[in-house]
Amino acid sequence: MGWVLRLVETGVEGPLGSVDVLEIDRPGNLDDLADLGLRLPDGKQLLSQVQQAVVAAQCRDHAAQRPACRACGAACRIKDYRPRRIATLFGRVTVRLPRFRCAGCRGDQAGIEWPPQCRSTPEFDQIRAQFSAFLPYRVAAGVLQQLLPLDAGTDPETLRAQTLKVGEDLRDAAPAEPATAAAAITLSVDSTFIRSCEAGPRHLEVRLGNVETPDGARQVFAAVARTDTVIETLIQRGLAAVGHTDKTDLTAFTDGCSGLRALLVDAGVTKPPGLDWFRAT
Repeated sequence: MGWVLRLVETGVEGPLGSVDVLEIDRPGNLDDLADLGLRLPDGKQLLSQVQQAVVAAQCRDHAAQRPACRACGAACRIKDYRPRRIATLFGRVTVRLPRFRCAGCRGDQAGIEWPPQCRSTPEFDQIRAQFSAFLPYRVAAGVLQQLLPLDAGTDPETLRAQTLKVGEDLRDAAPAEPATAAAAITLSVDSTFIRSCEAGPRHLEVRLGNVETPDGARQVFAAVARTDTVIETLIQRGLAAVGHTDKTDLTAFTDGCSGLRALLVDAGVTKPPGLDWFRAT
């Protein structure tokens, strides 16, 4: 048995055109369970072909636009085309982007507001970072290649660099507003050392903590001391994420280290912290 999957483009006035994206040939009987439905290669090829067709239609519609010049407001005309290869979640695509020239002041403009030097879509970057946060980079790359029609951006070093970049963006982003304010919050802060197995002073001091409410909302944070990450900012973000307000009953716990107590003060915790239970025993 055979099928032809056809992608139909629609508009306000009805169908504008169609393109055949995939031909599927599967047995018409179920003698073998392995012949049931589509296989993984079929699904990956389908996603890739649909992505290519949709991107081609988007490029065609974008080239038909005539944006106004940002300098003088006159209409722009197409100057030339520049291809750009972009890695997406469903395969790498070649985007044929037009460059425009103003008919009045003769200025050039791209007609897009993409980030500079971008080579992948934000969704693809987010998925790579999400998998890499839970798995080793090489394992995460293998899982993505197994499940999705990826042909670019799966090198372990690429995943590592992208994960660190997403982490920096999340660190600098404003915290999300909680749905409700918390009546009480417990904040605990401590520090530990990661000692190097080699000779020399390559030990790392890690400061970490936990923000928790009686309702179960929780945020954890950690940062290496004397780096670009500001631990006070992480504390403030954690408190804001679980619903801290001026009326919240905030109880902090730490050990007798003066540095950790000063850290809490710098983060805005004015009430003296209590001694954690481990040191109290």
